Amino acid sequence: MKKSEVAKYADEGLSRDEIRRRLYLHGVKNFYQEVEMDSELADAHRDISFTSAHVTQHSHRFLEIICCVQGRLEYLLDTRRYQVRPGDVIIVPPGVTHLPILPDRMTSPYVRDVAWVSPVMLEYIRKMHPDFQGADRPLVHSTAGTGWEYLTRFFERNTRESETRAAGWEVCVYGNTVQLLVHLARAVKEFDACSSAAPRGDLLEKVLEYVRENMSGRITLTDTARQFHISESTLTHLFSHEMGMGFYRCVTQRRLAEAKNQIARGLSMEETGRNVGYSEYSAFYRAFRAEYGISPLQYRKMIMAGESREEERR
Repeated sequence: MKKSEVAKYADEGLSRDEIRRRLYLHGVKNFYQEVEMDSELADAHRDISFTSAHVTQHSHRFLEIICCVQGRLEYLLDTRRYQVRPGDVIIVPPGVTHLPILPDRMTSPYVRDVAWVSPVMLEYIRKMHPDFQGADRPLVHSTAGTGWEYLTRFFERNTRESETRAAGWEVCVYGNTVQLLVHLARAVKEFDACSSAAPRGDLLEKVLEYVRENMSGRITLTDTARQFHISESTLTHLFSHEMGMGFYRCVTQRRLAEAKNQIARGLSMEETGRNVGYSEYSAFYRAFRAEYGISPLQYRKMIMAGESREEERR
């Protein structure tokens, strides 16, 4: 589903939360996982969440950069949790599973300005700037009270251009995004000298690392609890309280997000299924289709069609 298709609902005056709810009822179970870019280079928008409903673990084939405008929350990047506050910039490289962890009762909405950067644009930038870094690893960078506070203005300009759609707005978004990437790379290069949001480094992160390292095998609540010398009820409560979902639901989402990455890299359907813990392809097929609304093969064809269009443009 293209971002422009989602915008049709917004034109009806619906909030992003209501759009997510409607799409969920129409079979779009993982809203963020299934939304694709419209542009071949860069997209930008503002997203607002008033509830944690229908916000699930997901990954993208493009680079996502998020600037927190309002709200205080935790953010899961791969297996690490970060505290996020206004002014923080979240870098989500392609293929990295992530999730904003929102409280059940939100006193204020989570507002963020978002930039999506295609692999094509990243390739262009790397050709012009061989030493470019800043999109290769997940990171939360705190700008408030530092010399990097001005980074938020690139996001604001992009959002304004995307909302007003004045003549030439796409060009402005592309130009702002290129500048954002270069300046963000400078900030990342000085990472050790700058204030940066620190990951939590607690039990949940260790469990998620265990899931990632054992994804090709059988992962059970009993075995995982035993691995960390805790009770099954403690582990169940940990995921329910900290992640807002059950243990097995979390494991399934992470398996299938990784499956999309492997399909995109060209692995066969059967090999991908085995690599993410499904001994039978039929079980992998059912889980994939239930989560994303399309089969693994349909997803492969969608990727190939997108790659063909990119080659034609070049």
